[in-house]
Amino acid sequence: MSEPESPPPIPGDNAVPPDLEELGEILRAYSAATAELQNSHQILQKQVMQLSGELQRKNAELSDTVTQVSSLKNYLASIIDSSADGIVAIDLDRRVMAWNPAAGLLAEIDPGVPERPEGMFILDAVPGSCRELGLMLMRSLAEKRSISGVEMRLVDRAGRQRVLSASASPVRNRTGDGDGDTIGAVQIFSELTDLRELEERANRHDRLAALGEMAAGVAHEIRNPLGGIELYASSLGRKFPDGSHERATCQKIIAAAARLNRIVTDMLTFTRGRPPELRAVPVRQIVRPALDMAAGELDKRRIAATIDIDDEERRSRLDPELLAQAALNVILNAAQAIGEGGSIAVRARHEAKPEGGAELALSFADDGPGIPAGAREKIFNPFFTLRKDGTGLGLAIVHKIVQDHGGTIDIGDNQPRGAIVTFRIPAGE
Repeated sequence: MSEPESPPPIPGDNAVPPDLEELGEILRAYSAATAELQNSHQILQKQVMQLSGELQRKNAELSDTVTQVSSLKNYLASIIDSSADGIVAIDLDRRVMAWNPAAGLLAEIDPGVPERPEGMFILDAVPGSCRELGLMLMRSLAEKRSISGVEMRLVDRAGRQRVLSASASPVRNRTGDGDGDTIGAVQIFSELTDLRELEERANRHDRLAALGEMAAGVAHEIRNPLGGIELYASSLGRKFPDGSHERATCQKIIAAAARLNRIVTDMLTFTRGRPPELRAVPVRQIVRPALDMAAGELDKRRIAATIDIDDEERRSRLDPELLAQAALNVILNAAQAIGEGGSIAVRARHEAKPEGGAELALSFADDGPGIPAGAREKIFNPFFTLRKDGTGLGLAIVHKIVQDHGGTIDIGDNQPRGAIVTFRIPAGE
């Protein structure tokens, strides 16, 4: 007889269904993962807070650094802008990166120099008369070496010679202890025109002093026999008939002796001179007598002369005789340069000086061939002349007279042609 089958388990007993046990495992794993995730989140929050604090500190440090760099940059820019020397810098492409206000001096020399040349090719920024500066800067960059103490003589738009002293050096990006790579070049230049003119005046004064001592002695020794030569030649010439070869020869001897006598007289006038006897006179007492004395030469050459005086009655402390002599020499010199059928304009202006006081600007403008630029610095040297029959002493005497009055002489180009000579003399009331 078989045994009865066991009854199925009744729900609620100790046995757990498999699907519930699996669900419990899942819940336990989920809880553990959640706890671990919360722990990681807390750790991450702490790290984020630390990084945020570090970032704030770095931002503060960076802000301070930027402020310091900006201040330093502004300070350096102020130094460059305030420099009395011209400063120009270019990059590797030869384009202008820096150009301080003092570099604007170049625009006075050449009208082609722009006001704001930053970004321009250097030879476009410094054309014409100033091109040599650009070439020097490019050479320093190309050869990666410094070039210092170079003097340049440039002719400005008014025809005046300007002297600049320039230096150029490559600019390097310094990293660590090394020199670094070349990133451009910088040039510094300053004007020496006034200094060189003062040096030239001092040198001319020394030369004239030495020449004066020599000339005074020589002139005295020459004048006495000259008189005898002229007398004997004149007596000899009278013994020959008019038109004869012998009489013509004697006349040539007399003319040569007379010319030599004029040279000696000019030498004595130049070396002896006399101090100006200043007195209050109107400028017309200088200009009009000079033109009256030159009238014969001007008429012969059909040269027209004009006078323009700003104030005919204004008086200045001058020596009218000496200045009239100086004016006459300049007018005759201009007439001889013009040749035939030109004009000479004499102009007088009383101008205020920047340092105070006034000066008389007395100018003589002609429409002749002008004075070559290379001759202007020598034109007042004794015995320097551009004419075959000139003694080279007339303008030297002019210079000495003006200098004895405490004045200066400027020489420039007259427009559209010719030369203009200007006396600038202190005009004490």
